[in-house]
Amino acid sequence: MNDGATLPPARLHEEITLLAAYLLSSGRGLVEEPGDYGSYRCADAARRTLQLLEQAGGGSARLRAVRKGLDDLMFAPMGGDVNMAELLDGLCDDMAIALEELTS
Repeated sequence: MNDGATLPPARLHEEITLLAAYLLSSGRGLVEEPGDYGSYRCADAARRTLQLLEQAGGGSARLRAVRKGLDDLMFAPMGGDVNMAELLDGLCDDMAIALEELTS
């Protein structure tokens, strides 16, 4: 997790490479994994990407809130009473607002 320090370029490059490897291996794993895994893997990839953005010195309070929501999802006990579609709809709405704020 980000401790407030900005990642040096070499470390940022390494983290982006690891994210790409995660996405690639996730894509491969989804060929044989249950369908629900795809939503979790995509949500986790978004969480990791937003974390990298923060560590690179970017982002906003709203994007940090989206990442926090994704953290809560990813680190919650499996098999709980989570309405994945509803949760992701809310996070997508928050992300859209964050994008509007960044582009205005």
